[in-house]
Amino acid sequence: MHNNRLKKIVMRVVEGVVAILLVLFFFSLFLSLLNTLFPSGTSLREIIARQGKSGSADQSPSSGHELQMVYGDGEWDSSASGEPAAVLTWIRNTVKSKRASEIAWQSATEGNPLYDRDAVQTLGRSAAEIKFDESTTLNMGPHSLVIIKRIAHDPLLSEKRSFMVLVDGELRGTMAPSGPDSVYLEIDTPGAKLSTHGGSQATGPVDFKLAVNEDKSSTIAVYQGSAEISAQGKTVVVNANQSTVVGLNQAPLAPRDLPPALQLKSPATGKSFYYRDLPPKIQFAWQAHPGAGAYHFILARDSYFHDIVTDDRFSGSQFSHGNLQKGVYHWKVSAMQDTIEGVFSKTGSFQVTQDQTPPKLQVKFPPPIIYQESYTLQGQTDPGAKVFIGGQRVRVSAKGKFEYALKLNPGINVIVVEAFDSVNNAAYRSQRVNRKI
Repeated sequence: MHNNRLKKIVMRVVEGVVAILLVLFFFSLFLSLLNTLFPSGTSLREIIARQGKSGSADQSPSSGHELQMVYGDGEWDSSASGEPAAVLTWIRNTVKSKRASEIAWQSATEGNPLYDRDAVQTLGRSAAEIKFDESTTLNMGPHSLVIIKRIAHDPLLSEKRSFMVLVDGELRGTMAPSGPDSVYLEIDTPGAKLSTHGGSQATGPVDFKLAVNEDKSSTIAVYQGSAEISAQGKTVVVNANQSTVVGLNQAPLAPRDLPPALQLKSPATGKSFYYRDLPPKIQFAWQAHPGAGAYHFILARDSYFHDIVTDDRFSGSQFSHGNLQKGVYHWKVSAMQDTIEGVFSKTGSFQVTQDQTPPKLQVKFPPPIIYQESYTLQGQTDPGAKVFIGGQRVRVSAKGKFEYALKLNPGINVIVVEAFDSVNNAAYRSQRVNRKI
């Protein structure tokens, strides 16, 4: 009796433990499902913004680059919350957005207005373009997360001020000279602040790239114009074709020169590739740079590099692609030194064309009945085509003309003429000729 009771107690304990484990298992599955439906990203409570109203409060040198949490009614001015800060003008693949007051991420679409403290997140192999005004455009790379601020006109400074927080990933910014007002752009990362001027204060375009690395350091490269980088109470000016790196809780390093723009070797700009059924294998090659650890290669179907075919990094200075469908393609390459990306090469372009049209083939055959032993057969085809008569290769002129001395046997002769273009489209002509003696 005592043993039976003990067994029942043990069985109930085991059943209870199993039930608890099953509950935990299904709860984990539920969390995984939520994670899939709603990408985790960084919650707005964890998004870090610089201290001070509109993100521009002064910092004491001893405090370095101080950061604080902002959520709900924080210190940022939300008095014009109904006015969009920017517009999401272009997206590629999976891009999510989240309002400041919302929890769940939503699928972003082109044309989405972005309001004060909204967040935008790109996933793998995704990108997005955010436009503040006609002179200020920011492009997000893959795995990037930003919070944007609206442009507010400052009547005292006669300038438009734009603020953004880059939490993860990379941004490429462009500011063009335009309008009577100056444009002040400031972007914060976990360890640094980038600021630059456009508009009336700019003598030319300002083009830069800002990236937050895995160790939370920040890499800044300036391709045109100049930008100021501040961290830990120190500010450095990065001019065109220069870069700097800012470690977390460290001052900016002295600017150094970027890797130079590379020369593209092949395919030559304007070259055309033809195919009949299977796309050709195209070999890309570019100038190698001695200090490069890798090369950033981008291939797109448009000159704006929005319709991306390949965006990858390679250790060598060549790459081949064997599945490019018909169309016009554009490509460019830059050299990478650690986390620093150099100037892009000039854009190359080429065309891939599917050709399933047989070449033209006109042949002047002898009459059906002939009494002579030989006949000079003449014809016309497309320039560059190959011509065979009776299986024998015939010389074709630059204008596509050809002729061939036929030897006719007594009786019925079957004359076959074949023409093949560069992708093996074929045209055939034949004639039966009876040579009588």
